[in-house]
Amino acid sequence: MQTGPIFHERNSYRRPLIIAHRGCNNYAPQNSLPAFEVVARMGVWAIETDVHLTRDGVVVCIHDSTLTTMTDSEGIVEEMTFAEVRRARINRGVAADKLPEDLLRVPTFEEYLDICMRYGCVPFIEFKTLEGVEASIKALRRRGMLDYAVASSVKFDYVAEARRLSPEIFIHHIFSKEKYFDALCDLGYAGLSLKIADPADLPEGIVGDLHERDLRVCLRAADTREKLREMIDLGLDYQPSNCVFTPLA
Repeated sequence: MQTGPIFHERNSYRRPLIIAHRGCNNYAPQNSLPAFEVVARMGVWAIETDVHLTRDGVVVCIHDSTLTTMTDSEGIVEEMTFAEVRRARINRGVAADKLPEDLLRVPTFEEYLDICMRYGCVPFIEFKTLEGVEASIKALRRRGMLDYAVASSVKFDYVAEARRLSPEIFIHHIFSKEKYFDALCDLGYAGLSLKIADPADLPEGIVGDLHERDLRVCLRAADTREKLREMIDLGLDYQPSNCVFTPLA
């Protein structure tokens, strides 16, 4: 199986390769600087975030295309300037009412990368727009991080674009289907998640089949230690989670 710096360790009880989904929103508001910081300090393998591009070309970390769900403001991110987005404050999520106001601004992609670099965490980036792919790849290239990051999306075209722009980056197709498996294999250095939450529902032999195609694989979120152990036992390669666990061994 193709490998790189982010896979120098295998998923194991001793070192579970957990992807902190949106920074693990059980500690702080999702996709916030405090959420990224707390899981980075815990030594998580990768920190997942969602990226959008402002009207003036700044990459920011926010899940939805609008500010409405998580902040005290309204507006579509792609139609707003960075200054307008920056005026918003996150007002939902764990401890949102207790954190300093300056830590509740919508983070820039650069601030997120700063935290990942400082603690050695893998940036696991979910692209929400095609325009955000090129801008994010450029930011990673400037920092020399293309071989130490993951480009992911639900949209196959977006991960294919990431591969076109960078032969070094690991690409990951979210909720992939069989019709994409060969194409991912052709793109190389790739992985995927299956839209399955319970390991008991995993089709027999599929993990081995994907590994034979040189693809890494995970399921939906492992939010208990028991479920994470099951997924490691099944030979899955990494796992998104809304919780961060100490070693399982």
